[in-house]
Amino acid sequence: MYNTDWHIHSEASYDASLTVEELIASAKEIGIEKFGITDHANVNIPSFWANMHESKRLYEKYKQEGFYFGVELTTIPKSLYEYCAKHGTNEGYVYPSTGEACEFMLTLEDMENLGIMYSVAAAHSTWNIDPEQGKVIREWHRQQMYIAQDPRVDVLAHPWWCWRSKKWTEGDLTNFNAVPRSMHDELAAALLENDVCIEANPSMIFGEALPESFYRKYNEFLRFMFEEGVKLVFGSDVHHSPYKDQRNKVEKALGLVGFKAEDFSIPKIHNR
Repeated sequence: MYNTDWHIHSEASYDASLTVEELIASAKEIGIEKFGITDHANVNIPSFWANMHESKRLYEKYKQEGFYFGVELTTIPKSLYEYCAKHGTNEGYVYPSTGEACEFMLTLEDMENLGIMYSVAAAHSTWNIDPEQGKVIREWHRQQMYIAQDPRVDVLAHPWWCWRSKKWTEGDLTNFNAVPRSMHDELAAALLENDVCIEANPSMIFGEALPESFYRKYNEFLRFMFEEGVKLVFGSDVHHSPYKDQRNKVEKALGLVGFKAEDFSIPKIHNR
């Protein structure tokens, strides 16, 4: 179903353990021809900067054809970015309870200096928003719109991951249709205008964590975005060994809504 993978975490991520050596060997074995590591750049504090430099070191050590150096950016409040820049730590910072301007850890200049070739970016938290379904949906959409319009971003990773993170206490978890169609229209237009791809992430398209009806509706959302002209990329989001071959499950899940192997794209690769 796919032979590329643009969202992979190596041992350089704080929450991962997959070695680059194993990744490269496994990718070759199962026929993944193009792939990249996208270690976390969450907050502008020393530990994440150390992770970024380690990720670059690992890429340089194992650099070869078809292997790329990427990053996963996450939306944070601008006030958190400024707090960390001033204090060198996020200790003592209090997340806002209302929507606030977003930021990423890395500037474009930082990405140039690191030599980052592409980025995936995602919302991972509603910060301190009340855990009510409608508020969570609005906040997630707000952050995703920021991602879709930011020049640092090449791929919107695991859109609407709030269902997996279970950040609300009210609402029917089978009902992905709770997201208004107008939000899908707005997001599709922003992704298209800025040539940002959307990610098919296994945790969102099949599994047992959510009802089967959810996965079907979610995959229909991906199909809608694709038919609107948004490019689709695959990202396994693997963190730990083993690096699994999930192609049969991906093919079955996405095939039900009409996807074929040739529908997958690759993100923009920058010469940095």
